[in-house]
Parts: sequence; C-alpha cells; structure tokens
Amino acid sequence: MTKNIPSQSSSLDDWLCYLESVHPANIAMGLERVADVANNIGLLHTSSKIILIGGTNGKGTTARCLESLLLAQGYSVGTYASPHLIRYNERVRINGAELDDQFHIDAFDLLEQGRGDTPLTYFEYGTLGALAIFKRHAVDYVLLEVGLGGRFDATNIVTPYASVITTIDLDHKEYLGDTRELVGYDKAGIFRAGTPAIVGDLNIPHTVTDYGRQINADMYLSGQQFNFAEYEHTFSWQYQGQQLEFSKPAIPCQNVATALTTLAVLNLLPDETMIRDCLTNLVVEGRFQQLSREPLVYTDVAHNPESARYLAKKLAQLQDQGFKVHALVAMLADKDKVAVLNELNSVVDTWYLAGLTCFRGDKVENLAKSMEQVQTHARIEQYQSVDDALDTVLPQLDEQSILIVFGSFFTVAAAINYWKK
Repeated sequence: MTKNIPSQSSSLDDWLCYLESVHPANIAMGLERVADVANNIGLLHTSSKIILIGGTNGKGTTARCLESLLLAQGYSVGTYASPHLIRYNERVRINGAELDDQFHIDAFDLLEQGRGDTPLTYFEYGTLGALAIFKRHAVDYVLLEVGLGGRFDATNIVTPYASVITTIDLDHKEYLGDTRELVGYDKAGIFRAGTPAIVGDLNIPHTVTDYGRQINADMYLSGQQFNFAEYEHTFSWQYQGQQLEFSKPAIPCQNVATALTTLAVLNLLPDETMIRDCLTNLVVEGRFQQLSREPLVYTDVAHNPESARYLAKKLAQLQDQGFKVHALVAMLADKDKVAVLNELNSVVDTWYLAGLTCFRGDKVENLAKSMEQVQTHARIEQYQSVDDALDTVLPQLDEQSILIVFGSFFTVAAAINYWKK
C-alpha cells in the first residue's frame, strides 16, 4: 500500500491504493466524520436536487431507470453507484457516461486537503468524491445510491429531494440486524420530514411506515399509493388513477414501477412514448446480462436470498423453454450461501462451484460445505477459480444448455474479464 500522499499528478490507481490504507476499517458506521469533512469543503451546499436510493436489491437498476427517464427529458444527471464491476470510474456517471481519471483524482485531492486529521473509509472517500464531482458539474439531479443500510451510511449526510427504498431483505446482518423489521428501520433512516419517501418493497415491514409516520415523511407505498402487475409479456403500473402498460423490460418490473412513481410524485414523469423508448433500451451491466449467444451465457450479481429468488424466476422461464441450466457460482465469505443456493437449487441441472481470491472472497471448499446443506440431485463440480471453471465448462455446453455465472460483483467481473480476453 502507498504511504505517501498522492497529488493531482498521481495516477488514479495510486489514489485508490492510498484510500484503502488511511482508515483501519472497511466499514465505519456514523455520520459525524463524513459530515464534518463535507461541510469543511462546502459539498452540502449545492443547487442539484438529490434523490437518495436505498434498498437491499434493485438500487442500481432503479437508478439506471431514473437516469434514463431524466436524461430523455433534457435534464443533466449525476449518478453514484457502488460497487463497480471492472473499473472504479463506473461508480460515477455524468449524463450516463463515465469520467476520465483526472476528475476523480481532482476530487480526492480536494478531500485530502479538506479532511485534516479526520479518517475516512474507502467508501466515504468515494461518496464525498462523487458529491464533489457533481457539484463541479452543477447537474440538475443527483441519483445517490446508499451503500449499506441507510441511517448511518455516508450518503445520508445530504438533504434529499426524495428518498427511495427499493426492496428490504436480509443482508449485512452483522450491521443491520437479522430481521426484516430491523433492516427496514435502518433503511428508513434516509427519510426526511415533509419529503417524498417512495417504497417499492412488496411486503413493507411496519418499522418503515412507523418511522415514516413518526417523522411525518410524505410516503408513497407499493400496494397502496401505487401498484404494478406482471403478465407474460407486459406489465402495468397504476398511480393516482393513471394506468400505463409496457412491454417487460430487461430489469425487474418492480424497480421500474418504483422509478416511475418517484418521477410522478416529483412531477417529472415523461410522456408514455418516451417511457416506452427508455424501457426498451434499458440495459444494466451484471443484471441478467447476456455475455454470449453461442453458447448461451448470462451473468448476474445475485448474492442474497431475495436476488436469488428473482434470478430463479428468470432461469425457470428458460427451463420451461427446454433449456438445461448450468450454474457457475462463486461467493464472498460473509454471505448466506446456503440460503442463496437453496433459492436456486430447483432450477439448476448442474452446479459448478468456484473460489474467489479477492478481498472477502471465499474458497471453493467452503462453498462446497454450504452445498452439503442443500438437498440437490444436480451434478456438482468444483474449481479453484471462475476462469478455471469457464475453461472447462464452456466447451461442454450445447445449444440446449445455458450457463448462468452469479454470486457476487467479483464473480460477474471475472466472467466479463474472461470474455474480454
């Protein structure tokens, strides 16, 4: 790790190495440190309207949908997402495009000058760096994805124009709690009094609505103020007497409904034709992303039970068409591997287990121990890495087979890099 403080002429890689070294913890809960630094350099005084997007799953797809619909209307938009798949630059977009390294370097240099002796985690640097970039570009709207939970996440230092919760499920239990009520309460911490709070979850824990009422947030809840319904090839969305129907997009309809409601609440909903065009062209990397047609290969970042359930539904549709499903999975050590594997077990014909050598990555031997707790009749093979598995598995696939590579952002990144090679 770099010990010397980088400068504006240093490389982005040098800066990222430095950021990893200046705080002893990967995650540090609490807002005081981050807010103090942000105030010192004036990041919280901005003309941009900020939409905070929290949730267990669906933040990235909801943000991408909002981004597309706002850009189509001519607004300038800054989007902050994490983690990245291949390059750090993916985390910050201006008008849908990544930025050159120097924008990030300039932002980090500004933070280094303004933080004094205050330690920041890697994620906190990234969040403040994104806010600095958005202020520099003076964008109309900022879409800010919450990193972990909500209440004590670094993104929660801002004053949102609206707050969004996509879904609520169990993940990061060591920080957020082991019930949906505890997780929901933490995520509701991004609500503000008198400010729109849109919740897309289909079974909203009472702790979310209790907190919203307590602080007098302006809540719009799935199943109450808005609804959606899925059909074989289409889905419909209803809000305040308005009902629209569209072809099914490449992302979950639930997240589209949440995004449409958010814009409708803010009087920013475009016309039906514009919505239809945006949804038709909407693609989000790593979310049931097709890597190849021959053989048929998909990849997905699913890494918790809720995202695994959604992935299982997508795979079941392909299985109904006569495809055999081969699943290559590699996961992080702190995830509920047994629960994830159980959610997908019924639609998988062959399991390929692989290890991850990245930070927090788990060995294939540990993944195999988790698989022992899953009652499966599928064939199981083990590989030390995603690359090793792909080398062996791809030549074996025929035209009636599909391969899904999933389990973490690192797993998807490995698959994408493999394809690029």
